[in-house]
Amino acid sequence: MKPSLYTALVCAVIITLSACSKRIYVPNMVNAPVLKEKYEFKGSITPTNLQGAFAITDNIGIMASGQYLYGFNAADPANSNDRSDNGNLFDNTTRGGMIEGGAGYFKPFGPSKKMVFEVYAGYGGGSFKTLAPDYKTGAGVDLNDYTIRNHFGKVFIQPSIGYVHRVVETVFTSRFTIANFYNSSMGTKAFENNPDEKNKFLRVADKPVGFYEPAFTVRVGYKYVKFQAQLQFSVPLNDNYDYNNSVNNVNSYFQPVAFNMGVAVNLAQWYNQAKSR
Repeated sequence: MKPSLYTALVCAVIITLSACSKRIYVPNMVNAPVLKEKYEFKGSITPTNLQGAFAITDNIGIMASGQYLYGFNAADPANSNDRSDNGNLFDNTTRGGMIEGGAGYFKPFGPSKKMVFEVYAGYGGGSFKTLAPDYKTGAGVDLNDYTIRNHFGKVFIQPSIGYVHRVVETVFTSRFTIANFYNSSMGTKAFENNPDEKNKFLRVADKPVGFYEPAFTVRVGYKYVKFQAQLQFSVPLNDNYDYNNSVNNVNSYFQPVAFNMGVAVNLAQWYNQAKSR
């Protein structure tokens, strides 16, 4: 990884822990199944993501993922504290999601076939809406007047390498995504007194945006059911890469870090053949 990307990852963490920007792109959890054999199925569920993958041959797999964020309901005009996105790894006022599908190649390797290499590619799309940064709570406020929204389509490719055991799995994935934003819309009072911020929001749809989205996935349990956790970064690879320029930096509308926890299910014959060591 280039030094500039390391710097970007550090900046992404700092921005996430301190900023209160509104997100109109929240990366979905990376679907990294690390399948090992024909007819193996692996699925997972978290509060915001649902994923599944199936091996149709000994080396070819298909997968599908869905995401839905429902934090927009938390914005209550009667409580000024509800509008804040002070969650460290998510935006409480972003709502929407995406679906995606893909296909790819996987190959177990090593003396005991506990290492797996895979690469998937696919397409997806969706939309998010949130509240403009100048939104203020209060009696009689109509949230629709301050709502901003974008639709998008995306293509992705993601190579992964992982260690797969009946008790524990660890996976590192490098996902590269190109997203095309379109149909930007805003409420009548959004950016009412902030033309610079309005222009910045509209610039998101000027051209496709590339993202480097590495993810670290861990699954721990026994055989068919495991606890799953994933830490994911999302680094924009566009020419607005200056996190310090708040006026022109459209990247402030993209969530840079995500953390998901849930349950993974794996149905496979190799569990009956493997011996724990």
